[in-house]
Amino acid sequence: MDWTTVFKAGLWGWLAASSLLIGALIGFYWRLPRKLVATVMAYGSGVLIAALCFEQIPEAQRLGGLWPTLSGLLIGGSVFVLADEYLDHLELHHRSRLPGKGSMVGLLIAAGAFLDGIPESLGLGLGLLGGGNISAVMLVAIFLANLPEGLASAAGLKGEGRSAGYVFTLWGVIVLLSGIAAMVGPALMAEVSPMWLSFALGFSAGAVLCMLVDTLIPEAFAETHALTGLITLSGFMTAFALSHLL
Repeated sequence: MDWTTVFKAGLWGWLAASSLLIGALIGFYWRLPRKLVATVMAYGSGVLIAALCFEQIPEAQRLGGLWPTLSGLLIGGSVFVLADEYLDHLELHHRSRLPGKGSMVGLLIAAGAFLDGIPESLGLGLGLLGGGNISAVMLVAIFLANLPEGLASAAGLKGEGRSAGYVFTLWGVIVLLSGIAAMVGPALMAEVSPMWLSFALGFSAGAVLCMLVDTLIPEAFAETHALTGLITLSGFMTAFALSHLL
């Protein structure tokens, strides 16, 4: 195991996830227009889609071929959807039992953010295996996608009466865990066959794609409506250009 690579993956993972904390800081102390937050969501979604299409998924296919990649995509997407549905069920159950109370909502938000961050951070860390480099496009995409999530949730937690200490400790822990998730790939998969690396990258990509379609893009559409497609397209085009220039 190359510990230098493992720690390097952690540092990149923490950098990508740091936008959660930046977003939480902005959301707690400033009230930004909802359309601006939604615009960042849509733009970040486009960047992330391009990063998956042009970098992560092709790399998975290069390593292990078509079927391990497709299997990873399907299982990763299915795991995310099932976990997300379970969290939604917990939140609805909590609200029905304790209407107006927020004692469990913060933990649910944290769980949801980490659920999003696991596949993103895993895919980022796996890029360092075999002497590879971190994908700059993937890094920017994750950073942009995390920013509105931290922003919107911190504003919601403040509305529930949570203190600054509670909010920033919560999101600080999530950033820490995201960095650890990025370290998992190089730490546990350095010696495995290319087929399993292909599956792992596919798993990450499938989960992230489902997260975008189920969460980020619908939330953006609720505010930006017909412009959502164009904003997402602009993010996609930006990442496409960067993937050819960097």
